[in-house]
Amino acid sequence: MRKIKILHCADIHFDTPFKELTKEVANNSREELLEVFKKIIDLAIKENVQVVFIAGDVFDNFTVNKSTLIFIISQLNRIKNKYIFISPGNHDPFYEKSFYNIISWPNHVHIFKGKMYKKEINELGLVVYGAGFVKKYERETLLKIESVDCSKINMMILHGDISSKDSKNDYNPINIKDISSSNMDYIALGHIHKFSGILKEGNSSYAYSGCPQGRGFDEDGKKGVILGEVYKGGVNLKFVPINKREYVVRDIDISNCNTYEDIREKLINLFDKKDRLNNLYKITLTGRIKSHLNLNIKVLMEKVKNDYYFIKLLNNTTVVIDLEEISNDYSVRGQFVKLMLEKLKEADNDEQEIINKALNIGLQCLSEEEVKIDDN
Repeated sequence: MRKIKILHCADIHFDTPFKELTKEVANNSREELLEVFKKIIDLAIKENVQVVFIAGDVFDNFTVNKSTLIFIISQLNRIKNKYIFISPGNHDPFYEKSFYNIISWPNHVHIFKGKMYKKEINELGLVVYGAGFVKKYERETLLKIESVDCSKINMMILHGDISSKDSKNDYNPINIKDISSSNMDYIALGHIHKFSGILKEGNSSYAYSGCPQGRGFDEDGKKGVILGEVYKGGVNLKFVPINKREYVVRDIDISNCNTYEDIREKLINLFDKKDRLNNLYKITLTGRIKSHLNLNIKVLMEKVKNDYYFIKLLNNTTVVIDLEEISNDYSVRGQFVKLMLEKLKEADNDEQEIINKALNIGLQCLSEEEVKIDDN
């Protein structure tokens, strides 16, 4: 059976700003996208693939360093014996002044633009269909095919968002029924930044490869490319992780911690040292903590910053307060609590809610904390 070996990637977003990170880490992350792209090319060479699909959003926006453009072309020139197909997406539509139109692309690279059309590769018995964004929004589907030669292997590359029946979106709405009736052996999709799994509708297999490296904490976990074989009526494809770093999002309960050092120890011991010094973490602290701890995120960040490559801490803890104990204190705070507790005992149900709110606000003021008033 004739098989074609492919590599499918998408959504690289070169020179993305990495707004959630510090300036130093953001600059490093932009450079690492180049390293990841080189790893993709290395993999294509090592596995001797015949066709490379890059399914859109190669560029993040309308600002790219000249050195990045030079690097991209130099890497693509390393695989001149392979067929490369690109489908521009919503972040990098093909138009007169886009990077697609001003770069001198190698001859073995084909960029689809506008409505669906096909490119035939006779030596492989392959037909590749594709379309591309020509503006930021494509509100009508680009997946429109008139006829397909089913004696050949048919593949498609497309950037878009799969939509449910009759639903619409701004990013090339792709209907499942159109995939099912497309007569494609494989459709390489871009736009969704998470690997979808290898899916199938009718006789057509399709997948989102996801992005090859996360760009924020909404893109956590392993990232990579799709590699394998496509043949008439089927595929043998797998997901290959290729990211240099991972974004990790966790909630951590610190109820049993009494000091900053206790919290630091917990944060260190929960993750492998190699991972901590390589990956990027967003950790939300949860639980009920003792009032004496008076948690200050800036202080805690200073204590753990050298234990992580990058860490972002959020405080979602609640403070356990022993009001009876505080009421025995002869301070202004203690006498305030004593008075409010007496009022609570005398109040009816409706009044208790108001008094409790006043008690919480008063405690925040007397503790020199930020006052938070719930409008409800």
